[in-house]
Amino acid sequence: MGQLSFKELFMMLLGLGLIASLYYLKISPDLFTQPVATLPVELTETVEVESKPISLPATVIEQVKIPDWLENKNDYDLVGLTVDDLWQFAQTAHQQDHDFFPEQQNALFYLLQAQKAGLDTEESQVMMTTLEARLYAAAEEAATNYQTQRLTDLTARLKTINPDDEKIQQYTTKIGTFYTLEKLSKQAAQQLSEGLFSAQNQQDLVHTLIAAEQIDNNHPEIKRIKNLAIMDLTEQAFRSADENDYEIAESQLAIAQTIDSAHPETLATVDAIYQQKQDRFTYLDNQFYLAIDQLNLARAKNLLAELSALNIQSDQINGYQALYNKTQTYGRLNPLDPTQDYLANGQLGPELVVIPVGSFTMGDRQGPSHQKPAHQVTITKAFAIGKTEISVAQFAQFINSTQYITTAEEKNISQIYDPRSGRFKAKHGINWRHDYQGKNADQDLPVIHVSVNDALAYAAWLAKQTGAAYRLPSENEFEYVLGMGHDYRYPWGNSDPVQVMGNFSGAKDKLNKSRIRWREGFTEYQDGFWGPAPTAHFLPNLYGLNDLSGNVMEWVADCWHDSYVRAPSDNTAWINAGCEERVIRGGHWASSKSDYRIQHRIKAKQDFTDPRLGFRIAKDILVK
Repeated sequence: MGQLSFKELFMMLLGLGLIASLYYLKISPDLFTQPVATLPVELTETVEVESKPISLPATVIEQVKIPDWLENKNDYDLVGLTVDDLWQFAQTAHQQDHDFFPEQQNALFYLLQAQKAGLDTEESQVMMTTLEARLYAAAEEAATNYQTQRLTDLTARLKTINPDDEKIQQYTTKIGTFYTLEKLSKQAAQQLSEGLFSAQNQQDLVHTLIAAEQIDNNHPEIKRIKNLAIMDLTEQAFRSADENDYEIAESQLAIAQTIDSAHPETLATVDAIYQQKQDRFTYLDNQFYLAIDQLNLARAKNLLAELSALNIQSDQINGYQALYNKTQTYGRLNPLDPTQDYLANGQLGPELVVIPVGSFTMGDRQGPSHQKPAHQVTITKAFAIGKTEISVAQFAQFINSTQYITTAEEKNISQIYDPRSGRFKAKHGINWRHDYQGKNADQDLPVIHVSVNDALAYAAWLAKQTGAAYRLPSENEFEYVLGMGHDYRYPWGNSDPVQVMGNFSGAKDKLNKSRIRWREGFTEYQDGFWGPAPTAHFLPNLYGLNDLSGNVMEWVADCWHDSYVRAPSDNTAWINAGCEERVIRGGHWASSKSDYRIQHRIKAKQDFTDPRLGFRIAKDILVK
């Protein structure tokens, strides 16, 4: 297999890039940049997101002091009560299951008063043991049920029985924890009612709930508020998703996941919105390609914005963007694509090549004044240019269709090459039908003996035949495709050509096997032609264009200006109303070496014709 051409490499890279990204877009299981199901926790002014769990300073637990249970109970009237009376009251209260409550009429109170009065029987000790056991059981139950006041009261009674009991401190700490959780739950309830889920200063519901759960993740009120918050957030997420605002929906889900990522409602909402997002993506994806295919760029742009809002992978959205940009510039075509339009009679018009847009430096800082100043030109509007010069056969289609009379026919004269003298001379009766010597031209030769007016008429005819925007190339476009972005002296490099690359004047070429040779061309070059060669006879350049430099010079659309001062900086032709001289670009089959340089340009009157001068066509790529 031979080496790939520049066009093949260019298109392969462009195509692979687009195909890979868009194919991946369609098959990738990880469609979105942040899958909702694994959205990281974040907290900012709206939703702060961090890649690690939220870290909060330890919450300060409320400090409590257990009151002396029997303090301030001396005002209870015990006057006249004997030990037996107090013991009897204790037994009665115990039988009525009033072991600790009400406050001053319970078995423990009476038993402690009886013991204080001297009671010390085996039966009373058994009751104390029983009451103490029940007291511990009641305290454990109160602790389990988060009954702060009851646990406080029970702990006070335990402290009265045995102030050195280690359980006292455990219950005291737990009571402080309960008070702290109650405070946090009130704060969380207020934040929930205000919708204050997140805030820059961390005084928000998320941080309050996290702080509470770091203390105890089973507190009923905290769990209730958490459930309400998740229900609120998931409802908001659904509403946002229904409005196709997935960024807000995911922000709300991120908060819900921060609060409780394993909550059934959170998990169900994550799955539902992710599927809704997948369905939305499928719809937008299909509609985007349909809009691109129909060249409905306004709709494609809107769809692209909606796809971006889905937060899909960056390489995937870049694939859409690249396709949109390419379509916006080239329509259904691609850079370096060949393109041909049908004429009204069903025949094909000239083959053109789509040129990639880009920038280059036009002119020569070291050249003559008419090639200065060197300046930056950006090809902003996509265009296609003829692969070859217009041939005799192609020009004949135009003449036969329009009966157009060329400049040379009107003047009945043009230049020919005289092989006997080696000079060019005027000869009557010469026109586009003739070759460089005045003989009948072969159909595959580039048409010569044509003025710029003839070339413009041909372009106008093509535009009418095809409905496309045909024209002559601008001078900027011609130099752009001639140099292909290289800062070279010649299109192929800075030295004389070492292989046959085009129809140039070479010292080894001969006229009809005579001894006549070119003296101003390349000393070691031979291409086998004296006079124009058939179009597309030599290898094309890397853009796929033939004979840009060599074979025949070519008309361009621009009027002549003596310098590039105020020249267009894009690919617009520089045309002044009523200009009499036009620009000619490129070398020809008999040029001196300097004429083959990229920046070479000359001028001629609009009615000028010559056996070394032809033209090629260009057209704007219009995206409707």
